[in-house]
Amino acid sequence: MAFIELLLLLGLWPMSSYFNLSHLKRFCYGFFTICGTVPTRRVAMMLGVLASTLTALPAQGAERIQFFFGPFEPTIYVEDLETFAETGEAPERLAPFTNRFNDQQKQAFRGILNARYELSPIPVAQFTYSSLGENLLGKLGQVIQTDSFLNGMKGIRGSLILAADDTENGGLTTLNVLHRFPAKTIQIDFSLARQIIAENEQIFMRRDSVVEDIQQLAQAQAREKSELSLNNDPRAAGPYTWQITTLPFQTPGRPKTSVADLYLPNQPEPNRPEAAAESTPVVIISHGVASSRKTFAYMAEHLASHGYAVVALEHIETSADKFIRFLWGKEDAPGGKELLLRSQDITAVLDTLNSQKTEGDSTLTRLDLTSVGLLGQSLGGYTVLASGGAGIDPEFLAQECQSSLAERPTLNLSLLTQCTLLDLPEETPLAVADERVSAVVALNPLTSSIFGMGGLQKIQIPVMIMAGTNDYVAPALPEQIEPFNWLTTEHKKLVVMEGGTHFSFLDRQTQSVLPFSEGLTGPDPITAREPTRALSLAFFNRHLQNQPEAEQFLNQAYLNEFPTEPFNFSVVDSLAAAKTIKPIGM
Repeated sequence: MAFIELLLLLGLWPMSSYFNLSHLKRFCYGFFTICGTVPTRRVAMMLGVLASTLTALPAQGAERIQFFFGPFEPTIYVEDLETFAETGEAPERLAPFTNRFNDQQKQAFRGILNARYELSPIPVAQFTYSSLGENLLGKLGQVIQTDSFLNGMKGIRGSLILAADDTENGGLTTLNVLHRFPAKTIQIDFSLARQIIAENEQIFMRRDSVVEDIQQLAQAQAREKSELSLNNDPRAAGPYTWQITTLPFQTPGRPKTSVADLYLPNQPEPNRPEAAAESTPVVIISHGVASSRKTFAYMAEHLASHGYAVVALEHIETSADKFIRFLWGKEDAPGGKELLLRSQDITAVLDTLNSQKTEGDSTLTRLDLTSVGLLGQSLGGYTVLASGGAGIDPEFLAQECQSSLAERPTLNLSLLTQCTLLDLPEETPLAVADERVSAVVALNPLTSSIFGMGGLQKIQIPVMIMAGTNDYVAPALPEQIEPFNWLTTEHKKLVVMEGGTHFSFLDRQTQSVLPFSEGLTGPDPITAREPTRALSLAFFNRHLQNQPEAEQFLNQAYLNEFPTEPFNFSVVDSLAAAKTIKPIGM
């Protein structure tokens, strides 16, 4: 974390008008708030071995950071950083770097140098010793090297853990991490760093052009379909009341029994219009990592009020409770097997409902289990797309994941999670699609490598993908916008929330057990909730209940009715006319 911030902030990032330090901080915070999602055990032993090993070494600590670039080695001295952090004045040796910052950027830089990250050594060790953490640190170590120009992975790991344990000197701070690095010189591979930065700058600059293009397409569509009837407006609460019950179910391959919350609409009175419905449509909700079945309660309640039976799953291995136990060394980390189990949870809960319905459970007899809708966010977005027919190509995934940082210079954090699927034995069956799924809504899904173009083109059912432009965990352009263009299904929608982050679709009260920074979570998501509910309901009404009139609410003319500041929503059904998106095959 601290090393990433130094790498990006100490003059390496091009000082363009597009990027500023708030963008960089979001990337930096992301490495330890999000990537700590899939790690391992025996922390006490690891800490003991590490501490005994490093304390036996001569006390060093980094004195300088050198940027290796051919015969040139510009140098930053740690003591100069300390002076700047304390006083705001740059010593003569540091001035050539800080002079590239304006006053606001200098202040932000000082803030990062002085910031303390409230993480104890146990969670830090858990993450850094996990396969996911080692993957990340191994890539970082290609850029952040030892004074012998070796991969700096072990030095980064040791300095992070020991700094977190050194509460007398401030704990996990940028400067304390540098003081704990087991070498006097940190070598930065300047050429590779510039390559990474340039690549990612292009991605996010191009994203802005693409989003502007999408907004223009959406508004043109709104003008073409300007007539709008707000009768049966899907943003309004429906006429149904509901009851919540706990539904246990057993997923094959998992010894523990899983649970879900079942939001079941009450039977309408005989003289009410909605009583004419012969069956109750079903929607299953899949949460993301470190969340729970309560995370999308606001969505479940809205759908239930409109007569949907909603099943909010608890994915045991990636739940908030599991994540807390893992961070404190009480559980092993989830891996590739758990990615498959998530979709298998959907099949298992449908089988359970069908079995209970067949056995004559009077409360379930009206459920339509032959045409089911799915909604999921983040890893839940991957989950529902997989259950909806997206295929996993292990050869393509391996090619993407085994690329070195030089071959694929990207800061797309979601790839770390996608690549965990490669931990599975080669003979593992990867098909998890369920033919009962008839429509999918995926929020911030992970798609680019775990499915790729070929996998997404296997989907034949209606799909709506929602993206946030300021998502620095699963970036909108490579993970949602470009993959949307790969879909060949007849009915598809893309919703782009300008200003939205990876967390803007979540209930802030239940979104995660992790202490996210404001830079990563973004503005209060309360104003995003209403259009998210309305669009999801309209999509399910259109494709689960066969209501053609619901199509008018899946249009920009409808979205223009919403006061959504600080967000701005756009919806399109095709990117064929987008000038900034390459046609498939190019």
